[in-house]
Amino acid sequence: MADDRPIIVGTDGSIRARYAVLEAARIARMYSRPLRIVTAHSPLFAMTAFDPEPTSDEIERLETILRDSRDAIRDRFGDIDIETEWSVGDAATVLVRASRYASAVVVGARGQGAVHRMLVGSVATKVATYADSPVYVVRAGEYNPDGPVTVGLAPEGPARRTLDLAMGAARAEGTSLRALRAHQHSAAGLCNMPEGDHKESLRRDIAASVRDSEALFTEVCANHPDVHATFVHIQAHATDCLIDASRISRLVVVAPNGRGPEEKTLGSVALAVLHHAPAVLVAR
Repeated sequence: MADDRPIIVGTDGSIRARYAVLEAARIARMYSRPLRIVTAHSPLFAMTAFDPEPTSDEIERLETILRDSRDAIRDRFGDIDIETEWSVGDAATVLVRASRYASAVVVGARGQGAVHRMLVGSVATKVATYADSPVYVVRAGEYNPDGPVTVGLAPEGPARRTLDLAMGAARAEGTSLRALRAHQHSAAGLCNMPEGDHKESLRRDIAASVRDSEALFTEVCANHPDVHATFVHIQAHATDCLIDASRISRLVVVAPNGRGPEEKTLGSVALAVLHHAPAVLVAR
């Protein structure tokens, strides 16, 4: 994580947001970073241009949320370098803007309705997609605190940077790392395909792709000799593999699809993991 930039966490004062605040404090202490707690005032009907300033009662409410969050951290973690800030605007926009100056952003998963445990919420999704820094998306008490950091490797996207970030997270957490390389086609189609040149060509392509991923894994491991890491190739869909792995993992690390520095698109696998896994780190 970059320099001495703060860990930033968003809160709206809810129970789920309180968990994100405490998890952000834990991460900030783990990486020896300052912590900045941010809350947002979003005017009704987006009438910001007409009345951008909240009322005195609303300001008091925002400051109470920040003060309560700070006190909760002090009670749990003692002395941590904490800043607090409220801003006018949509919560996701405020956090994305703040991410330009952050080491990482932490948001709570807050899907609504009967399937809330399977949905991450619009704010978390937007922040995870558009932030300039890595983004932690966390659910209360559902990850395995003794599990490894699991990272998904794919032939596209910034695999080296993602693997480096995952290695750093495993080191900071004091745990091991497991790199998963999945192949949907070898599970879904290859076994049922008739023998012939096309099947053999597909086998070779899969084998070459796995070798490339494993070679990168070995190279990055050499730069992190203090982290115990394993490479696993699974013949299944990457989404299923990572969601299944999340149940026994401390953290799952995924990455956007794009290759360029400005490409932030989250693919279908990363989005599915974001919606289902207990604790996710989106690499940037």
